[in-house]
Order: sequence, then structure tokens, then C-alpha cells
Amino acid sequence: MRTVEIDITEAIFKLALERKDYAEIMRMVKHSRLCGQAIISYLQDKGYPEVALHFVHDSKTRFKLALACGNIQVAMNVAHDLGDDAWRQLGVEALRQGNHEVVEMSYQKTKEFECLSFLYLITGNTDKLRKMQKIAEMRGDVMSCVHNALFLGDVEERVKIIESTGQLSLAYLAAKTHGLEETADRLEELLLASNLAIPTVNPNASLLQPPTPILRTENWPLLAVGKSALSDLADGGSSSKGVSSIKVDDAD
Repeated sequence: MRTVEIDITEAIFKLALERKDYAEIMRMVKHSRLCGQAIISYLQDKGYPEVALHFVHDSKTRFKLALACGNIQVAMNVAHDLGDDAWRQLGVEALRQGNHEVVEMSYQKTKEFECLSFLYLITGNTDKLRKMQKIAEMRGDVMSCVHNALFLGDVEERVKIIESTGQLSLAYLAAKTHGLEETADRLEELLLASNLAIPTVNPNASLLQPPTPILRTENWPLLAVGKSALSDLADGGSSSKGVSSIKVDDAD
């Protein structure tokens, strides 16, 4: 008769997880050689990505787990090593939580200028909107210049931009509607000199101005991300001596 040794560590670990025996789970994490992508995936599938996060070192895996459990800080730290696609995903999650400071950083990293301008509009950050206007001018992006002028409610700048593109009739209408009489008179002369008809101004036209921001703060009230009892144990145990990490084996 031949005796065969079977390592049932993983089975015991999964059984403890099923029974929600958190103390036993953390004991096994500390003292057992649990390894492989399968364990990490199992923890995530069972709804414990925040636990797996404490014991993973691979950047891509850590980033995915951090997003899964809504840990913006960890995801942001890892995103520096992963590139633009990671920053875009981080921006989506940060926006879901209402953390517009991280959203701003994500848009800056990925150079999404239009999204950045709109973010400054809805957060009432007019100073940075003016900076975006200057950046749009440096980039030579006419549409972005118009959008930023609209967001700022800067009619004179908007008329100036429209005129620079050769749209004299539209520039005249904008100036006349918003009461810029001197500019409108000058544009009227240019229209006549170019043998272009003077457009009729709608007497019932209303001024197009951006809404006044209600809340101007550094950040919005954040969405609360709950922590499980197992996560609390992991937080306490991760600072103890002798804690072993679950290593992701790419060949597993």
C-alpha cells in the first residue's frame, strides 16, 4: 500500500471563506503558502477583492482589485506604472465616487482637454477654465477656444474667436445680441465691405450664459465605500510581523 500526501490547504481556505471564519482565513494567509492567480480570482469572485489586494504585488492585478473594491488611493498609486488606459479607468471610478480631484488628475494624464474643461465648469473652477482657454489658444484648437469662452461666459472672447475664423455674420449676431454695440458696428462695416447681408437679430433672443456654480469646494462629498469584517482583519494583520504575501504566479 502506498500513502499519498494531499495538500488540502486551499480547500480549507475556501471552506473557511464560505463559513465566513475571518480569523481562520487571516491565520492561513499569514502562515500558509497560498499562491497563484486562482486564489486571487477566487477571492475576487466571492466578493473579497479588498482582501486579495493586501497580498498582491503585480501592478495590473493590484489595479484591477483596487478598482473592484473602490480603493482610489491604491489604484492611483499603481496607475503611475500602467499608462493612459489605467488612468482612464481610474477616472471613471473616481467620477462614480465623486472624487473630482482624482478625475482631474486622470484627465490631465490622458490629455483629455474637453473633459477637463467641462469638469472645471461643473465644479465652478473658473480660474482653471481660463487656463484651459490659454492652453486651447496655444494648441490652435478653435473649437476648444469657443467651448471655453462659452463655459466662462466671455462674450467678447467668443465674438473675437468667431470673427477670426471668418464667420462675420455669426460674430455680428453674437455681438448684437449681447449688447456689444461698438463691436457690432465694426462688424457691420466689415459685412458691408464684403458685400454680405446684415443678418437680422431676433428681438426675442436670450443671452447665453453658463450657470452659476452652487458648490465651490476642493472636492465633493465622497461616496462611502464600505469595508467588510475580513478587510478590517486584513488591515490589522498586514502591519504585523511575519505576514506572508500571496504571490501571483503568471504560469499558474
